[in-house]
Amino acid sequence: MQEYEIHEPKKGLKKAAALVAALILVLALVAVVYYLTKVNRAATSESHELQFTVAKGLSTRQIASALSDKKIINNKLIFIIYADLHHAGDKIQAGDYKLNSNMTIVELVNVLTRGRVVESARSLTVIEGWTNKQLGKFLSDRGVVASATEFDQVLAKNNFNFKFSADAKKFSYQGFLFPDTYKLSASSTAPDLVAKMLKNFENKITDRMITDTIDQNLTLSEAVTVASIVEKEVGRNKENLTADDIAKMQTERKLVASVFYNRLKIGMALESDATVNYITGKTTRSVSIDDTKIKSPYNTYMNRGLPPSPISNPGLDSIKAAIYPAQSDYLYFLNKPDGEAVFARTLDEHNANKAKYLK
Repeated sequence: MQEYEIHEPKKGLKKAAALVAALILVLALVAVVYYLTKVNRAATSESHELQFTVAKGLSTRQIASALSDKKIINNKLIFIIYADLHHAGDKIQAGDYKLNSNMTIVELVNVLTRGRVVESARSLTVIEGWTNKQLGKFLSDRGVVASATEFDQVLAKNNFNFKFSADAKKFSYQGFLFPDTYKLSASSTAPDLVAKMLKNFENKITDRMITDTIDQNLTLSEAVTVASIVEKEVGRNKENLTADDIAKMQTERKLVASVFYNRLKIGMALESDATVNYITGKTTRSVSIDDTKIKSPYNTYMNRGLPPSPISNPGLDSIKAAIYPAQSDYLYFLNKPDGEAVFARTLDEHNANKAKYLK
């Protein structure tokens, strides 16, 4: 029998290698075409806009999984490869985005790396003179917290990085939650808002104001307590204030503060209706005789000195009035029906003002 011989063994190997190389090339071309097709093809041809949040610290793979779960992309691997090839992973910015399933991976990565976040911030305006209870209800009504009780828990259980915590924490921060307009993102929480309010207080209260408070033998908490009462005692019974109204109100705030300090100096009770209303929850300026007999440390008709804590969160004007009161010898004041304050030095003058303005 004649044996089969291979005269050119290397030729067979070359052919096999050529076939393998050709196959690899074809597969590579197919992969490239597939990749380019997927990268430039949206998950759907229809428009489906979705809210998408990129949290801080997420990896490219985690973002790809989240996009896939939301059905914004069809292929996680292609997204990861594209992001890696373009060094986009470290450039994707945290935030809230409005994405669409008809966007290609190229478009998605472009949006995410440029930080084109949506304006989803909510504006919350906190009014001067609100108590923590009122603020909690306000936040509950707007879905920032589930209930006013939850807001109380936020204030009690969180250790906020606050310059004046020694003064504020014992009051559950009442008096130090600075009234202003705040913007919250969709992902912001109640502790985030509280932190913003406390930081705002820090920014508004200057070192000079602290020094001047100490020079008057006052602690910051005492000054804020006075300011919280002044905030509730001065105002106008109308919605639209003129520039003249605003200027007169600040003059009145300083005079009201002087009345309280004058009373404190001589050991006279403050007799503030605002502190009694803090007990009853009433919003009227005047109080009844029965209200003034309520047994409470906040009843400044029955107790001399300041109440045990601020009764509201005052604005900057009231804080300044408490730190820089007018120099006067007034011991009495009342509010006319329109809210304007009228001052008196003696009880006889005060009674005359009552007869004149409170008929």
